[in-house]
Amino acid sequence: MKTKLILRTMGLLIMMASLFLFTSCSKKADGNLSNEQQDKNLEASAVDEKDFTESDEDLMTVDYKEFYDQLSPHGEWVQVKPEEIGLQPKTALSKSSGNSSFSISNLLGIKDAYAVTEVNVEMVYVWKPSADLGVSMVAGETPVYVPYANGQWVNTDAGWYFKAPTPAEETVSHYGRWVNSPTAGWLWVPGRVWAPAWVDWKQNDTYVSWAPLPPSVYLVNNTMSVPVIEDNNYVIVERKYFLEPNVYRYNNIYYDDGNRILLSDMTGTDGIVVVNNTIINRGPDVNIIQTIYGRNIELVKIQQVRNFNDVRYSNGEYYVYKHGFKRYKNKENKRFTINEPKSFKNYGEWKVRKSEEKEFKKEEKEFKKKEKEIRKENKGKDNGSKYNGKDKNKKHDGNDNGKKYNGNDNGKKNNGNDNGDKHNNKDNRKGKK
Repeated sequence: MKTKLILRTMGLLIMMASLFLFTSCSKKADGNLSNEQQDKNLEASAVDEKDFTESDEDLMTVDYKEFYDQLSPHGEWVQVKPEEIGLQPKTALSKSSGNSSFSISNLLGIKDAYAVTEVNVEMVYVWKPSADLGVSMVAGETPVYVPYANGQWVNTDAGWYFKAPTPAEETVSHYGRWVNSPTAGWLWVPGRVWAPAWVDWKQNDTYVSWAPLPPSVYLVNNTMSVPVIEDNNYVIVERKYFLEPNVYRYNNIYYDDGNRILLSDMTGTDGIVVVNNTIINRGPDVNIIQTIYGRNIELVKIQQVRNFNDVRYSNGEYYVYKHGFKRYKNKENKRFTINEPKSFKNYGEWKVRKSEEKEFKKEEKEFKKKEKEIRKENKGKDNGSKYNGKDKNKKHDGNDNGKKYNGNDNGKKNNGNDNGDKHNNKDNRKGKK
């Protein structure tokens, strides 16, 4: 009798589990809500173009699929915790309601699509540009990506517009914010409000400088909050080079006497402002720049287009891309995922890789320091017997460095080949499931 009761109970549980899994499978395999479930559980509303009030919560309620798809071929999307990029770790949507996080699948140890979404809901996605987009800010140094460096400042009816050389860089120059990670470099955080350039300005009589605005710096009541930005994040050029193409080539952090240029010697200048329901990027006074260049600086008119393929530039007009966004709300106040990149590095992989990179940079720094000490110690000595020829090659030539620090070693640990083997799209998809 007891056996029959147990079997009936187990059968009932299995039937309930099957029914639950069937309904939960209405989600797509990539963890996003299907159209059917969106229609049923979510309310979508178009975001007003004149709604300039962004918030951290936008990363969980606004559909950024357009950006995910557009930028994926030109870098990698990374899943991170909000607090690691300066955002608030909790939002209204990250709070569960009632027993929404409990399901029969928890009881039976089954991981369904909804359970995966529950785990990832408090994560956000940031974009790390490909190394191919990097430039050498200092002669002889490895190319790195620096926002608002590879491009040109253009005088427009919306203020100073940063014109970048590639479609991907154009997008991230006019939307979102940037965070400079000590181990990962510059990471882009999506945003929904367009601007000629999201930067902070400082200048004096000789130099003009700018830096990307960080996350959580938003327009409030049409006024930009004052950010705290590290001095190292600013690009600094002499005013006479401000309008030059590839402006990064004129980046200069030292005075002629060799002393470092201090941002404290410069004065903050108005940047993003709202005038007649239009976002303007003020920056340096165009009249002063005209005087320095000794010519009139033509005013370019900004026209906005909805289709990215319609972007084009002429002498007097720029047709720039402006995307229309939708915001979603769950009727049942449950956690949900609107969209996520098709391919991304999950948080666990990201933490491991950042740790590896940090350790490698530490080793590399120690090696360079030791190498410098050896060169200093042996400078002026007769290197013929101890360091030349074969003996020198064994100790100090490229072969020795190659075993320890050259491209082959980096490749095993940090280069593109490693990323491909360990963190490529196939692995990312696996990490997502």
